[in-house]
Amino acid sequence: MPLLNKIISHTIQQLKLIFHRNMRLFRFIVLLISLMYLNYGSHAQDVWSLQRCIEYARSHNIQIKQQVLQKRLSELQLRQSRLSQFPTVNAGADYGYNYGRSIDPTTNQFVGSQLSSAGLNMNAGITLFSWFQKRNTIAANQYADQAAREILENMEDNISLNIANAYLQILQTEEQEEVSVQQISLTQQQLDNTTKQVEAGALPESNEADLEAQLARDSATYITNKNNVTFAILQMKTLLNLDFRTTFIPEKPDLAKIPILNIAVLTPEEIYQSAVAKQPQILSDSLQVLSAEKQVAASKGALYPSLSFGAGLGTNYSSNYRRPVGETTIAIPPSPIGSVDVNGTNYTVNSLPQQITNPKFEQPKLSRQISDNLRENLGLSLNIPLFNGLQTRAQIEQSKINLENQRLVHEQDLLTLKQDIYQAYANAKASLENYVAAQKTLKSSQTAFYYAQQRYNVGLINSLDYVTSQNSLFQAQNDLISKHYDYIFKMKILEFYKNLNITL
Repeated sequence: MPLLNKIISHTIQQLKLIFHRNMRLFRFIVLLISLMYLNYGSHAQDVWSLQRCIEYARSHNIQIKQQVLQKRLSELQLRQSRLSQFPTVNAGADYGYNYGRSIDPTTNQFVGSQLSSAGLNMNAGITLFSWFQKRNTIAANQYADQAAREILENMEDNISLNIANAYLQILQTEEQEEVSVQQISLTQQQLDNTTKQVEAGALPESNEADLEAQLARDSATYITNKNNVTFAILQMKTLLNLDFRTTFIPEKPDLAKIPILNIAVLTPEEIYQSAVAKQPQILSDSLQVLSAEKQVAASKGALYPSLSFGAGLGTNYSSNYRRPVGETTIAIPPSPIGSVDVNGTNYTVNSLPQQITNPKFEQPKLSRQISDNLRENLGLSLNIPLFNGLQTRAQIEQSKINLENQRLVHEQDLLTLKQDIYQAYANAKASLENYVAAQKTLKSSQTAFYYAQQRYNVGLINSLDYVTSQNSLFQAQNDLISKHYDYIFKMKILEFYKNLNITL
Protein backbone atom coordinates (compact mmCIF):
# COMPACT_ATOMS: atom_id res chain seq x y z
CA MET A 1 0.00 0.00 0.00
CA PRO A 2 2.77 2.62 0.73
CA LEU A 3 4.27 1.93 -2.69
CA LEU A 4 0.96 2.46 -4.46
CA ASN A 5 0.31 5.67 -2.50
CA LYS A 6 3.66 7.04 -3.64
CA ILE A 7 3.00 6.11 -7.25
CA ILE A 8 -0.46 7.71 -7.19
CA SER A 9 0.91 10.85 -5.56
CA HIS A 10 3.67 11.20 -8.10
CA THR A 11 1.32 10.51 -11.01
CA ILE A 12 -1.15 13.15 -9.83
CA GLN A 13 1.66 15.71 -9.59
CA GLN A 14 2.70 15.00 -13.16
CA LEU A 15 -0.89 15.16 -14.38
CA LYS A 16 -1.34 18.56 -12.75
CA LEU A 17 1.61 19.91 -14.70
CA ILE A 18 0.49 18.41 -18.00
CA PHE A 19 -3.27 18.84 -17.83
CA HIS A 20 -3.68 22.01 -15.76
CA ARG A 21 -5.51 23.62 -18.70
CA ASN A 22 -7.90 20.70 -19.19
CA MET A 23 -9.66 20.17 -15.89
CA ARG A 24 -12.25 17.73 -17.25
CA LEU A 25 -9.61 15.31 -18.46
CA PHE A 26 -7.71 15.71 -15.22
CA ARG A 27 -10.79 14.92 -13.13
CA PHE A 28 -11.50 11.83 -15.25
CA ILE A 29 -7.99 10.46 -14.81
CA VAL A 30 -8.00 11.15 -11.06
CA LEU A 31 -11.32 9.30 -10.81
CA LEU A 32 -9.89 6.36 -12.79
CA ILE A 33 -6.83 6.14 -10.54
CA SER A 34 -9.05 6.32 -7.47
CA LEU A 35 -11.13 3.40 -8.74
CA MET A 36 -7.95 1.42 -9.33
CA TYR A 37 -6.88 2.22 -5.78
CA LEU A 38 -10.21 1.03 -4.38
CA ASN A 39 -10.02 -2.16 -6.44
CA TYR A 40 -6.52 -2.76 -5.11
CA GLY A 41 -7.75 -2.30 -1.56
CA SER A 42 -10.60 -4.78 -2.07
CA HIS A 43 -8.04 -7.52 -2.70
CA ALA A 44 -5.64 -6.46 0.04
CA GLN A 45 -6.79 -9.24 2.33
CA ASP A 46 -5.84 -11.98 -0.16
CA VAL A 47 -2.24 -12.27 1.01
CA TRP A 48 -0.04 -15.23 0.08
CA SER A 49 2.52 -16.42 2.59
CA LEU A 50 5.37 -18.69 1.55
CA GLN A 51 3.78 -21.62 3.37
CA ARG A 52 0.48 -21.04 1.61
CA CYS A 53 2.26 -21.01 -1.75
CA ILE A 54 4.00 -24.30 -0.98
CA GLU A 55 0.80 -25.99 0.20
CA TYR A 56 -1.10 -24.75 -2.85
CA ALA A 57 1.60 -26.04 -5.20
CA ARG A 58 1.50 -29.51 -3.65
CA SER A 59 -2.02 -29.99 -5.00
CA HIS A 60 -1.90 -27.82 -8.15
CA ASN A 61 1.60 -27.86 -9.64
CA ILE A 62 1.58 -29.81 -12.92
CA GLN A 63 4.92 -31.57 -12.34
CA ILE A 64 3.74 -32.75 -8.92
CA LYS A 65 0.47 -33.96 -10.43
CA GLN A 66 2.41 -35.97 -13.01
CA GLN A 67 4.55 -37.54 -10.30
CA VAL A 68 1.41 -38.41 -8.32
CA LEU A 69 0.21 -40.35 -11.36
CA GLN A 70 3.53 -42.20 -11.50
CA LYS A 71 3.09 -43.08 -7.83
CA ARG A 72 -0.37 -44.47 -8.56
CA LEU A 73 1.07 -46.60 -11.36
CA SER A 74 3.63 -48.11 -8.98
CA GLU A 75 0.85 -48.86 -6.49
CA LEU A 76 -1.15 -50.62 -9.19
CA GLN A 77 1.87 -52.65 -10.23
CA LEU A 78 2.44 -53.74 -6.63
CA ARG A 79 -1.21 -54.66 -6.23
CA GLN A 80 -1.16 -56.64 -9.46
CA SER A 81 1.90 -58.64 -8.38
CA ARG A 82 0.25 -59.48 -5.05
CA LEU A 83 -2.98 -60.60 -6.70
CA SER A 84 -1.00 -62.87 -9.04
CA GLN A 85 -0.64 -65.28 -6.09
CA PHE A 86 -4.37 -66.02 -6.18
CA PRO A 87 -5.90 -68.68 -8.45
CA THR A 88 -6.97 -67.81 -11.96
CA VAL A 89 -10.59 -68.68 -12.73
CA ASN A 90 -12.08 -68.51 -16.23
CA ALA A 91 -15.45 -69.44 -17.65
CA GLY A 92 -16.60 -69.87 -21.23
CA ALA A 93 -19.61 -70.69 -23.38
CA ASP A 94 -20.07 -71.63 -27.02
CA TYR A 95 -22.92 -72.29 -29.44
CA GLY A 96 -22.86 -73.67 -32.97
CA TYR A 97 -25.05 -74.97 -35.79
CA ASN A 98 -23.51 -77.69 -37.95
CA TYR A 99 -24.43 -79.05 -41.36
CA GLY A 100 -23.30 -82.31 -42.95
CA ARG A 101 -20.97 -84.69 -41.25
CA SER A 102 -20.01 -83.48 -37.78
CA ILE A 103 -19.30 -84.77 -34.28
CA ASP A 104 -22.00 -84.75 -31.67
CA PRO A 105 -20.30 -83.32 -28.55
CA THR A 106 -22.58 -85.30 -26.26
CA THR A 107 -21.76 -88.71 -27.79
CA ASN A 108 -18.47 -87.93 -29.52
CA GLN A 109 -19.83 -89.78 -32.58
CA PHE A 110 -20.21 -88.69 -36.18
CA VAL A 111 -23.66 -87.67 -37.32
CA GLY A 112 -24.86 -86.79 -40.76
CA SER A 113 -27.82 -84.63 -39.88
CA GLN A 114 -28.06 -80.99 -38.96
CA LEU A 115 -26.93 -80.36 -35.45
CA SER A 116 -27.06 -77.44 -33.03
CA SER A 117 -24.80 -77.65 -29.99
CA ALA A 118 -23.71 -75.58 -27.01
CA GLY A 119 -21.13 -75.89 -24.27
CA LEU A 120 -20.30 -74.39 -20.89
CA ASN A 121 -16.95 -74.66 -19.12
CA MET A 122 -15.08 -73.28 -16.13
CA ASN A 123 -11.39 -73.71 -15.33
CA ALA A 124 -9.23 -72.74 -12.38
CA GLY A 125 -5.49 -72.90 -11.86
CA ILE A 126 -2.89 -71.87 -9.34
CA THR A 127 0.89 -72.00 -9.21
CA LEU A 128 1.90 -74.00 -6.17
CA PHE A 129 5.63 -73.38 -6.40
CA SER A 130 7.74 -71.42 -8.87
CA TRP A 131 11.01 -71.08 -6.99
CA PHE A 132 9.92 -67.84 -5.26
CA GLN A 133 9.55 -65.89 -8.52
CA LYS A 134 6.32 -64.25 -7.41
CA ARG A 135 7.57 -63.48 -3.91
CA ASN A 136 10.69 -61.82 -5.28
CA THR A 137 8.62 -59.90 -7.83
CA ILE A 138 6.33 -58.64 -5.06
CA ALA A 139 9.32 -57.58 -2.98
CA ALA A 140 10.83 -55.77 -5.98
CA ASN A 141 7.57 -53.91 -6.60
CA GLN A 142 7.31 -53.00 -2.91
CA TYR A 143 10.71 -51.35 -3.04
CA ALA A 144 9.80 -49.67 -6.33
CA ASP A 145 6.60 -48.30 -4.80
CA GLN A 146 8.51 -46.90 -1.83
CA ALA A 147 11.02 -45.37 -4.25
CA ALA A 148 8.18 -43.73 -6.17
CA ARG A 149 6.96 -42.16 -2.94
CA GLU A 150 10.43 -40.75 -2.28
CA ILE A 151 10.60 -39.42 -5.84
CA LEU A 152 7.28 -37.64 -5.27
CA GLU A 153 8.62 -36.09 -2.06
CA ASN A 154 11.78 -35.05 -3.90
CA MET A 155 9.67 -33.37 -6.56
CA GLU A 156 7.67 -31.54 -3.88
CA ASP A 157 10.90 -30.41 -2.18
CA ASN A 158 12.38 -29.11 -5.43
CA ILE A 159 9.20 -27.22 -6.28
CA SER A 160 9.17 -25.78 -2.75
CA LEU A 161 12.73 -24.55 -3.24
CA ASN A 162 11.81 -22.97 -6.57
CA ILE A 163 8.78 -21.33 -4.96
CA ALA A 164 10.95 -19.90 -2.18
CA ASN A 165 13.29 -18.46 -4.81
CA ALA A 166 10.37 -16.97 -6.76
CA TYR A 167 8.85 -15.60 -3.56
CA LEU A 168 12.06 -13.83 -2.55
CA GLN A 169 12.41 -12.58 -6.12
CA ILE A 170 9.00 -10.91 -5.86
CA LEU A 171 9.92 -9.26 -2.57
CA GLN A 172 13.24 -8.10 -4.01
CA THR A 173 11.73 -6.58 -7.15
CA GLU A 174 9.02 -4.86 -5.13
CA GLU A 175 11.64 -3.25 -2.88
CA GLN A 176 13.61 -2.15 -5.91
CA GLU A 177 10.41 -0.70 -7.34
CA GLU A 178 9.92 1.30 -4.13
CA VAL A 179 13.50 2.59 -4.40
CA SER A 180 12.84 3.74 -7.96
CA VAL A 181 9.73 5.59 -6.76
CA GLN A 182 11.81 7.28 -4.06
CA GLN A 183 14.39 8.18 -6.69
CA ILE A 184 11.72 9.79 -8.87
CA SER A 185 10.38 11.72 -5.89
CA LEU A 186 13.82 12.97 -4.88
CA THR A 187 14.72 13.97 -8.44
CA GLN A 188 11.38 15.74 -8.83
CA GLN A 189 11.91 17.70 -5.62
CA GLN A 190 15.39 18.71 -6.69
CA LEU A 191 14.09 19.66 -10.14
CA ASP A 192 11.43 21.88 -8.58
CA ASN A 193 14.04 23.63 -6.43
CA THR A 194 16.42 24.00 -9.37
CA THR A 195 13.64 25.42 -11.57
CA LYS A 196 12.98 28.12 -8.99
CA GLN A 197 16.67 28.95 -8.80
CA VAL A 198 16.95 29.05 -12.60
CA GLU A 199 13.96 31.39 -12.79
CA ALA A 200 15.63 33.55 -10.16
CA GLY A 201 18.87 33.53 -12.16
CA ALA A 202 20.85 31.75 -9.46
CA LEU A 203 21.59 28.65 -11.58
CA PRO A 204 22.10 28.09 -15.31
CA GLU A 205 19.38 26.44 -17.38
CA SER A 206 21.67 23.47 -18.04
CA ASN A 207 21.18 22.37 -14.44
CA GLU A 208 17.44 22.19 -14.99
CA ALA A 209 17.92 20.28 -18.26
CA ASP A 210 20.23 17.78 -16.57
CA LEU A 211 17.68 17.08 -13.86
CA GLU A 212 14.85 16.75 -16.40
CA ALA A 213 16.92 14.16 -18.25
CA GLN A 214 17.61 12.40 -14.95
CA LEU A 215 13.88 12.38 -14.17
CA ALA A 216 13.22 10.71 -17.52
CA ARG A 217 15.86 8.07 -16.77
CA ASP A 218 14.39 7.52 -13.32
CA SER A 219 10.95 7.02 -14.87
CA ALA A 220 12.38 4.45 -17.28
CA THR A 221 14.03 2.67 -14.34
CA TYR A 222 10.70 2.61 -12.52
CA ILE A 223 8.97 1.10 -15.55
CA THR A 224 11.67 -1.58 -15.77
CA ASN A 225 11.39 -2.40 -12.07
CA LYS A 226 7.61 -2.50 -12.26
CA ASN A 227 7.86 -4.92 -15.18
CA ASN A 228 10.30 -7.04 -13.15
CA VAL A 229 7.67 -7.30 -10.40
CA THR A 230 5.06 -8.40 -12.93
CA PHE A 231 7.43 -10.98 -14.41
CA ALA A 232 8.36 -12.35 -10.97
CA ILE A 233 4.68 -12.74 -10.07
CA LEU A 234 4.02 -14.52 -13.38
CA GLN A 235 6.83 -16.94 -12.58
CA MET A 236 5.24 -17.65 -9.21
CA LYS A 237 1.80 -18.18 -10.76
CA THR A 238 3.34 -20.60 -13.25
CA LEU A 239 4.88 -22.65 -10.43
CA LEU A 240 1.57 -22.63 -8.55
CA ASN A 241 -0.46 -23.31 -11.70
CA LEU A 242 -2.51 -20.31 -10.60
CA ASP A 243 -4.83 -18.42 -12.94
CA PHE A 244 -2.88 -15.42 -14.26
CA ARG A 245 -5.95 -13.24 -13.65
CA THR A 246 -5.83 -13.98 -9.93
CA THR A 247 -4.47 -11.21 -7.73
CA PHE A 248 -1.25 -12.26 -6.01
CA ILE A 249 -0.08 -10.21 -3.03
CA PRO A 250 2.89 -11.70 -1.15
CA GLU A 251 3.15 -11.46 2.59
CA LYS A 252 6.10 -9.24 3.44
CA PRO A 253 8.03 -10.68 6.37
CA ASP A 254 10.36 -8.64 8.51
CA LEU A 255 13.74 -9.47 6.98
CA ALA A 256 15.45 -8.91 10.31
CA LYS A 257 13.30 -11.63 11.90
CA ILE A 258 13.80 -14.30 9.22
CA PRO A 259 15.58 -17.25 10.90
CA ILE A 260 18.94 -17.84 9.26
CA LEU A 261 21.48 -20.47 10.20
CA ASN A 262 24.84 -19.27 11.46
CA ILE A 263 27.20 -20.26 8.70
CA ALA A 264 30.17 -19.91 11.04
CA VAL A 265 29.12 -23.03 12.96
CA LEU A 266 28.31 -25.07 9.84
CA THR A 267 30.57 -27.24 7.74
CA PRO A 268 29.71 -28.64 4.32
CA GLU A 269 30.57 -32.17 5.44
CA GLU A 270 28.15 -31.92 8.37
CA ILE A 271 25.40 -30.71 6.04
CA TYR A 272 26.20 -33.52 3.60
CA GLN A 273 25.97 -36.23 6.25
CA SER A 274 22.61 -34.85 7.35
CA ALA A 275 21.35 -34.65 3.77
CA VAL A 276 22.36 -38.22 2.90
CA ALA A 277 20.05 -39.55 5.62
CA LYS A 278 17.12 -37.32 4.64
CA GLN A 279 17.23 -36.44 0.95
CA PRO A 280 14.38 -38.26 -0.85
CA GLN A 281 16.45 -38.67 -4.01
CA ILE A 282 19.14 -40.62 -2.13
CA LEU A 283 16.55 -42.72 -0.32
CA SER A 284 14.87 -43.44 -3.64
CA ASP A 285 18.17 -44.58 -5.15
CA SER A 286 18.74 -47.02 -2.27
CA LEU A 287 15.25 -48.46 -2.71
CA GLN A 288 15.76 -48.80 -6.46
CA VAL A 289 18.92 -50.83 -5.81
CA LEU A 290 17.00 -53.16 -3.48
CA SER A 291 14.25 -53.49 -6.08
CA ALA A 292 16.78 -54.38 -8.77
CA GLU A 293 18.32 -57.05 -6.50
CA LYS A 294 14.92 -58.70 -6.07
CA GLN A 295 14.35 -58.55 -9.82
CA VAL A 296 17.57 -60.50 -10.34
CA ALA A 297 16.37 -63.16 -7.87
CA ALA A 298 12.98 -63.32 -9.59
CA SER A 299 14.51 -63.77 -13.04
CA LYS A 300 16.77 -66.57 -11.75
CA GLY A 301 13.70 -68.47 -10.54
CA ALA A 302 12.69 -69.03 -14.18
CA LEU A 303 15.57 -71.53 -14.49
CA TYR A 304 13.92 -74.00 -12.11
CA PRO A 305 10.82 -76.23 -12.35
CA SER A 306 7.39 -74.92 -11.39
CA LEU A 307 4.41 -76.88 -10.09
CA SER A 308 0.81 -75.95 -10.83
CA PHE A 309 -2.62 -77.28 -9.92
CA GLY A 310 -5.66 -77.10 -12.16
CA ALA A 311 -9.34 -77.98 -12.02
CA GLY A 312 -12.11 -77.86 -14.59
CA LEU A 313 -15.87 -78.21 -14.95
CA GLY A 314 -17.87 -78.48 -18.18
CA THR A 315 -21.05 -79.66 -19.86
CA ASN A 316 -22.61 -79.87 -23.35
CA TYR A 317 -25.95 -79.61 -25.14
CA SER A 318 -26.92 -81.19 -28.48
CA SER A 319 -30.13 -81.03 -30.45
CA ASN A 320 -29.59 -84.71 -31.43
CA TYR A 321 -29.16 -85.94 -27.91
CA ARG A 322 -31.75 -88.54 -26.84
CA ARG A 323 -32.08 -89.87 -23.33
CA PRO A 324 -33.53 -93.41 -22.61
CA VAL A 325 -36.60 -93.13 -20.40
CA GLY A 326 -37.88 -96.73 -20.38
CA GLU A 327 -38.94 -99.67 -22.60
CA THR A 328 -41.87 -100.59 -24.83
CA THR A 329 -42.97 -104.30 -24.72
CA ILE A 330 -44.91 -105.90 -27.61
CA ALA A 331 -46.56 -109.34 -27.02
CA ILE A 332 -46.70 -111.62 -30.08
CA PRO A 333 -49.32 -114.43 -29.66
CA PRO A 334 -48.78 -117.92 -31.06
CA SER A 335 -49.57 -118.30 -34.73
CA PRO A 336 -49.68 -121.32 -37.04
CA ILE A 337 -46.39 -121.94 -38.66
CA GLY A 338 -47.16 -125.29 -40.26
CA SER A 339 -48.58 -128.80 -39.66
CA VAL A 340 -47.35 -132.30 -39.07
CA ASP A 341 -48.88 -135.69 -39.78
CA VAL A 342 -48.65 -138.12 -36.97
CA ASN A 343 -50.03 -141.59 -37.67
CA GLY A 344 -52.38 -140.24 -40.18
CA THR A 345 -53.49 -137.40 -37.99
CA ASN A 346 -52.67 -133.83 -39.16
CA TYR A 347 -51.62 -131.50 -36.38
CA THR A 348 -51.20 -127.70 -36.66
CA VAL A 349 -47.92 -126.34 -35.37
CA ASN A 350 -48.09 -122.89 -33.70
CA SER A 351 -45.21 -120.54 -32.89
CA LEU A 352 -44.28 -119.85 -29.33
CA PRO A 353 -45.60 -116.66 -27.78
CA GLN A 354 -42.95 -113.84 -27.84
CA GLN A 355 -42.31 -110.45 -26.21
CA ILE A 356 -40.23 -107.77 -27.98
CA THR A 357 -38.76 -105.00 -25.82
CA ASN A 358 -37.70 -101.69 -27.46
CA PRO A 359 -35.95 -98.80 -25.61
CA LYS A 360 -37.86 -95.54 -25.35
CA PHE A 361 -36.03 -92.19 -25.89
CA GLU A 362 -36.87 -88.56 -25.36
CA GLN A 363 -35.05 -85.26 -26.02
CA PRO A 364 -34.31 -83.86 -22.56
CA LYS A 365 -34.59 -80.18 -21.74
CA LEU A 366 -31.54 -77.94 -21.66
CA SER A 367 -31.28 -78.04 -17.86
CA ARG A 368 -31.41 -81.85 -17.90
CA GLN A 369 -28.74 -82.10 -20.59
CA ILE A 370 -26.45 -79.81 -18.61
CA SER A 371 -26.88 -82.09 -15.61
CA ASP A 372 -26.47 -85.34 -17.56
CA ASN A 373 -23.40 -84.22 -19.51
CA LEU A 374 -21.54 -82.65 -16.58
CA ARG A 375 -17.81 -83.47 -16.44
CA GLU A 376 -15.08 -82.58 -13.93
CA ASN A 377 -11.30 -82.80 -13.87
CA LEU A 378 -8.40 -82.22 -11.47
CA GLY A 379 -4.70 -82.26 -12.26
CA LEU A 380 -1.15 -81.33 -11.35
CA SER A 381 1.30 -79.90 -13.86
CA LEU A 382 5.07 -79.87 -13.55
CA ASN A 383 6.92 -77.55 -15.92
CA ILE A 384 10.65 -78.21 -16.31
CA PRO A 385 12.49 -75.58 -18.39
CA LEU A 386 15.08 -77.24 -20.59
CA PHE A 387 15.82 -74.85 -23.44
CA ASN A 388 14.05 -71.72 -24.69
CA GLY A 389 16.64 -70.12 -26.88
CA LEU A 390 18.57 -68.78 -23.88
CA GLN A 391 15.84 -66.18 -23.31
CA THR A 392 15.85 -66.78 -19.56
CA ARG A 393 19.62 -66.38 -19.42
CA ALA A 394 19.33 -63.13 -21.37
CA GLN A 395 16.68 -61.83 -18.98
CA ILE A 396 18.91 -62.66 -16.01
CA GLU A 397 21.81 -60.77 -17.58
CA GLN A 398 19.55 -57.81 -18.30
CA SER A 399 18.40 -57.70 -14.69
CA LYS A 400 22.02 -57.86 -13.50
CA ILE A 401 22.99 -54.99 -15.79
CA ASN A 402 20.02 -52.99 -14.49
CA LEU A 403 21.20 -53.66 -10.93
CA GLU A 404 24.69 -52.40 -11.69
CA ASN A 405 23.23 -49.34 -13.39
CA GLN A 406 21.07 -48.55 -10.35
CA ARG A 407 24.13 -48.79 -8.12
CA LEU A 408 25.98 -46.37 -10.38
CA VAL A 409 23.00 -43.99 -10.35
CA HIS A 410 23.06 -44.08 -6.55
CA GLU A 411 26.78 -43.42 -6.49
CA GLN A 412 26.46 -40.56 -8.99
CA ASP A 413 23.61 -38.93 -7.06
CA LEU A 414 25.66 -39.08 -3.86
CA LEU A 415 28.54 -37.40 -5.67
CA THR A 416 26.23 -34.78 -7.18
CA LEU A 417 24.65 -34.09 -3.79
CA LYS A 418 28.05 -33.62 -2.19
CA GLN A 419 29.16 -31.32 -4.98
CA ASP A 420 25.95 -29.27 -4.75
CA ILE A 421 26.27 -28.88 -0.98
CA TYR A 422 29.90 -27.80 -1.11
CA GLN A 423 29.05 -25.39 -3.92
CA ALA A 424 26.02 -24.06 -2.01
CA TYR A 425 28.19 -23.57 1.07
CA ALA A 426 30.78 -21.62 -0.92
CA ASN A 427 28.02 -19.53 -2.53
CA ALA A 428 26.49 -18.78 0.87
CA LYS A 429 29.83 -17.59 2.26
CA ALA A 430 30.40 -15.42 -0.81
CA SER A 431 26.89 -13.98 -0.62
CA LEU A 432 27.42 -13.06 3.04
CA GLU A 433 30.64 -11.25 2.15
CA ASN A 434 28.91 -9.47 -0.73
CA TYR A 435 26.05 -8.46 1.56
CA VAL A 436 28.43 -7.01 4.14
CA ALA A 437 30.31 -5.16 1.39
CA ALA A 438 27.03 -3.79 0.00
CA GLN A 439 26.11 -2.45 3.44
CA LYS A 440 29.41 -0.59 3.62
CA THR A 441 28.97 0.72 0.09
CA LEU A 442 25.50 2.03 0.87
CA LYS A 443 26.71 3.78 4.00
CA SER A 444 29.52 5.45 2.06
CA SER A 445 27.15 6.41 -0.76
CA GLN A 446 24.68 7.94 1.69
CA THR A 447 27.43 10.06 3.22
CA ALA A 448 28.75 11.10 -0.19
CA PHE A 449 25.28 12.05 -1.43
CA TYR A 450 24.56 14.07 1.70
CA TYR A 451 27.63 16.23 1.11
CA ALA A 452 26.95 16.41 -2.63
CA GLN A 453 23.45 17.68 -1.93
CA GLN A 454 24.76 20.34 0.45
CA ARG A 455 27.42 21.47 -2.02
CA TYR A 456 24.95 21.53 -4.91
CA ASN A 457 22.53 23.72 -2.97
CA VAL A 458 25.25 26.34 -2.48
CA GLY A 459 26.55 26.04 -6.05
CA LEU A 460 29.86 24.31 -5.34
CA ILE A 461 29.17 21.43 -7.78
CA ASN A 462 27.18 21.29 -11.00
CA SER A 463 24.09 19.22 -11.73
CA LEU A 464 26.06 16.44 -13.44
CA ASP A 465 28.11 15.81 -10.30
CA TYR A 466 24.94 15.87 -8.22
CA VAL A 467 23.15 13.41 -10.52
CA THR A 468 26.18 11.13 -10.50
CA SER A 469 26.21 11.07 -6.70
CA GLN A 470 22.46 10.46 -6.58
CA ASN A 471 22.72 7.59 -9.07
CA SER A 472 25.50 6.04 -7.02
CA LEU A 473 23.30 6.17 -3.95
CA PHE A 474 20.33 4.48 -5.58
CA GLN A 475 22.59 1.96 -7.27
CA ALA A 476 23.99 1.10 -3.84
CA GLN A 477 20.45 0.76 -2.46
CA ASN A 478 19.43 -1.59 -5.27
CA ASP A 479 22.64 -3.54 -4.92
CA LEU A 480 22.10 -3.95 -1.17
CA ILE A 481 18.54 -5.20 -1.74
CA SER A 482 19.78 -7.69 -4.32
CA LYS A 483 22.67 -8.90 -2.16
CA HIS A 484 20.44 -9.18 0.92
CA TYR A 485 17.86 -11.39 -0.76
CA ASP A 486 20.58 -13.41 -2.47
CA TYR A 487 22.17 -14.05 0.92
CA ILE A 488 18.83 -15.09 2.42
CA PHE A 489 18.12 -17.53 -0.41
CA LYS A 490 21.63 -19.01 -0.38
CA MET A 491 21.31 -19.66 3.35
CA LYS A 492 17.85 -21.16 2.84
CA ILE A 493 19.40 -23.60 0.38
CA LEU A 494 21.76 -24.79 3.11
CA GLU A 495 18.82 -24.96 5.49
CA PHE A 496 16.98 -27.08 2.93
CA TYR A 497 19.87 -29.53 2.62
CA LYS A 498 20.24 -29.77 6.39
CA ASN A 499 16.61 -29.91 7.53
CA LEU A 500 14.48 -30.32 4.36
CA ASN A 501 12.51 -27.29 5.49
CA ILE A 502 12.19 -23.73 4.20
CA THR A 503 10.74 -20.96 6.37
CA LEU A 504 10.65 -17.18 6.25
